[in-house]
Amino acid sequence: MGIATDGYPSLEEIKQANGWPSEERFAKGPVAIIECVQEIPCNPCEDACNTKAVYLGNPITNLPKVDFDKCTGCKLCIPACSGLAIFVVDKSYSETEATVSFPFEYVPLPAKGDAVNGLNRAGEFICKATVAQVLNPKSFNHTAVVTLIIPKEHADEVRTMQRLNVSSYVSHFKPILNYSSIDDDIIVCRCEEVTAGQIRKAIREHGGDSVTGVKRRVRCGMGLCQGKTCGGLVTRLLSEEKGKRAGELVPSADRPPVRPVTFGELIDESKGGGQSE
Repeated sequence: MGIATDGYPSLEEIKQANGWPSEERFAKGPVAIIECVQEIPCNPCEDACNTKAVYLGNPITNLPKVDFDKCTGCKLCIPACSGLAIFVVDKSYSETEATVSFPFEYVPLPAKGDAVNGLNRAGEFICKATVAQVLNPKSFNHTAVVTLIIPKEHADEVRTMQRLNVSSYVSHFKPILNYSSIDDDIIVCRCEEVTAGQIRKAIREHGGDSVTGVKRRVRCGMGLCQGKTCGGLVTRLLSEEKGKRAGELVPSADRPPVRPVTFGELIDESKGGGQSE
């Protein structure tokens, strides 16, 4: 079991890669848990932490660690993580209940007091939960942070909630269906920090008429995810600006991410490198 075979990390992988708070630390209050087990060049969590509890060091491909004694459980690192891999767990909430806070990028958003289904890392139902808090996505880089109240025995398992039924939240969902809901200042490509306004400008002023054309002008889709996150939104903006259906637009040529290799690694004789004779 693990991310290579199941698509999500096992608890053992997480503990080995990122560490795990002791029960004594859990008893003191909320604490951040990072579940990032793959070495990729990414460090926004380190910059987001005001108490310097999250650290990577050099190189940037190091796995993030948390100094649990420094962590205050402030939740600022949750929306900063591009991989949505940071959670805040509070086992001190009550004698029988705990809370778990996680990133949530689906619509409609839940509201405080909603009864929802708590899911594990595999998306499987674990328990009934109650929404304790929903932090406004616009105040957290457009990623909402939802906090659930759950039975304490499931605090190590629950990591998200089941998406809400759109039909029962029509009034909340209608604005999302309008293309104008993507404001110019919203970041569409999180890897390269490209906004919707920059994409619209590339389409209007530089004649970008395809996803690849936009990519070449503003680097949207050239980051680690290779457009997996932003590709659909770029297509949506192109469709809006060009008056064409998504199926009529030319998609980009996606390529798998490549891990950077330093010159030091290339010439390391212990790994078979070095100058050729």
